[in-house]
Amino acid sequence: MARKLFTTGIVFCLVLIGIQAAGATFENERLVIRDISGNMSPEKFEKLVNETDSTLTKILRFWSTDLRISQFGKIIVEFDDAGIRANYSFFFFRNEKGRRVRVVKVSGGDGYPHQLAHKLTSALFPNPDKLIRNMMGEASEMRFGNSLSFPMCGFDKDCWSAALLQVGFYIPLTKIGSDHSDWGMEINNNVPKVKDRAKQHASYVEAGSFGDFLINTYGVERMKQFNLLSRNKPRPWSEVFGLPLEQLEAKWLETVRFRSRGKEEEIAALIKLLKDNPDTACFSAQNLIKEK
Repeated sequence: MARKLFTTGIVFCLVLIGIQAAGATFENERLVIRDISGNMSPEKFEKLVNETDSTLTKILRFWSTDLRISQFGKIIVEFDDAGIRANYSFFFFRNEKGRRVRVVKVSGGDGYPHQLAHKLTSALFPNPDKLIRNMMGEASEMRFGNSLSFPMCGFDKDCWSAALLQVGFYIPLTKIGSDHSDWGMEINNNVPKVKDRAKQHASYVEAGSFGDFLINTYGVERMKQFNLLSRNKPRPWSEVFGLPLEQLEAKWLETVRFRSRGKEEEIAALIKLLKDNPDTACFSAQNLIKEK
């Protein structure tokens, strides 16, 4: 109930700021939000505007960062409501009006889009290294996003990691590279396509769990420093966190085992989903949550 009251107040403010063109476009001092399908009702668009602005506010507060508008302009969020059933968000750069701008494209999720918090964080901290983007993005998604979002799909991050270890699908962090091909994916016309869904899912789960471990252990400022330094040198684990990746990974997995105690039933359910079909484990997990 508290969330609904807070949300309603934000919507009122946003409507006064400037929903334009019969609800097709909204713009304030930090966001441009568009219904690119042209099919969205004004009520649904207002709800999405509210959710986007509220989510961005929480992310900025958590990371204690600015929007870098002077460098990249406002963040553009485009909602596609053209009957696409998939729930997704992805971030990319695009040239618009002679300027390189940040774009987050979103489909599905009704009023609570999947991975919106993740991709807004990527827009705030763009990094060519996909592992670093996802470590930071998932930290935001787990705190401020939709709990059903890929890759956790409604379940605890440590339970997923424990399940991956037990079924032998775990990928050592040293083997998770920096670009899409290392994650079972490819990009076609700015749109991510999955080539190996099991590999993609495992990589995202591990990045999210490991990134959250680093933030909880070393703090947000260390993670921001890691992101900044990594733009000019290969992943500076020891420089920022004081240990090489192999030792950080061992500490994280020890924490995963500790934190997953008492959650054997949940882990067993995830193990079954992974064994039945690793390609659909996430979607099956979402269905389990919805059925409860």
